[in-house]
Amino acid sequence: MMAVADRVFVTGATGFLGSHLVDCLTERGTAITALVRNRSDLSTRNAASVTFLQGDLTHPFSIIDATTVFHLAAISHVGHALKDPRRTFETNTAGTVNVLEAIRCSSTVQKLVFVSTAHVYGPPRYLPIDEAHPLQAHEPYAASKLAAEAFVSAYGSAYGLPVAIARLFNVYGPRQHPDFVIPSIINQALVKDALSLGNLTPTRDFTYVDDVIDALIQLATVGKGVYNVGSGVEVSIETLVTLIARILDKRVTTTSTQKRRRPNDVEIDRMWADNSRIRALGWCPRVGLTEGLRRTIGWFKQPR
Repeated sequence: MMAVADRVFVTGATGFLGSHLVDCLTERGTAITALVRNRSDLSTRNAASVTFLQGDLTHPFSIIDATTVFHLAAISHVGHALKDPRRTFETNTAGTVNVLEAIRCSSTVQKLVFVSTAHVYGPPRYLPIDEAHPLQAHEPYAASKLAAEAFVSAYGSAYGLPVAIARLFNVYGPRQHPDFVIPSIINQALVKDALSLGNLTPTRDFTYVDDVIDALIQLATVGKGVYNVGSGVEVSIETLVTLIARILDKRVTTTSTQKRRRPNDVEIDRMWADNSRIRALGWCPRVGLTEGLRRTIGWFKQPR
C-alpha cells in the first residue's frame, strides 16, 4: 500500500468520491494538495489538513510537490452531460489534458490514477464485462471519458508515466448527490410511500464508496493499465427499491415516469463487472449491498 509519507495531489477533492478519498488519506497521514475552484467549495471534513490550490481544471496549473496524482474531477452525471456536452468535453477531456501537462512538467510525480467509467463500454456484448470488452461511447459523458482515457494512455506511453485507469461501475454512499439513483430512492422513501423513478428494469453493479477508495489506493501502489472497479454483483433498479424499502421497514409503490427516464438511445440495459483483474492485485469489495445501503440510509437520515 501507499506509504504514509507519500505526497498526493487530488482533483475533485470536494466532490462525493474525492471527499471520501481525502478522509481516507488524511487518516493515513498523507500530505494532500487539492485543486479547487474557490474556497466556498471546501466541504471536506479534513479541510484543515489539506493544502488547497485555487484553480480550474479547464485552465493550466502546476503540480509542485506530489508523488501521486488522483484525477477524480469530472462532470459525472449522464443527464448533465446530455444537456451540456461542450462543457462536459472541456471539463472531462480537455481538463484531463491539463492534468497530464501539469504532470509532464512536474519533477516529482511518479504515478497517476485516473478515474474513468464503465460507460465507455456502451451496451454490453457479453456479461460480465471485462477490460477487453469493446469500447463504444454511447453518449457525451462516455465519449468525454473515453477520449480522456486515450490521452492518459498516450501520455503514459510517450512520457514514461506510470498510469492506472479505474473504470468505475456504480458507486454509492454517504454524501452522494441526490440526482443519482440510490440517493433519489432513499430521499423519496424517507418521506413518502409512492416513489417516482426512471427505468426500473435496467441492472447495475453497485459498489460502496469505501471499497472504491480502497481500490484507488491499491491502484496507486501496484496498478498499471486498466481495471474495472465493481462489486461483481448485478442488481436491477426494481430490486434496489425493494431492498431500501425493506431496510426502512415500509411498503412503497413505484412509478416509472417519462421525465425521469433516460432516452432509449442512451440507456444501457445491463451493467455487470468482471472484477477479476483488480482482485488479482489483492482488492475485493468488503461491504455488501444491504450493509452499504444501511450505512447510506443512516447518513441521509441525519439532519443537515
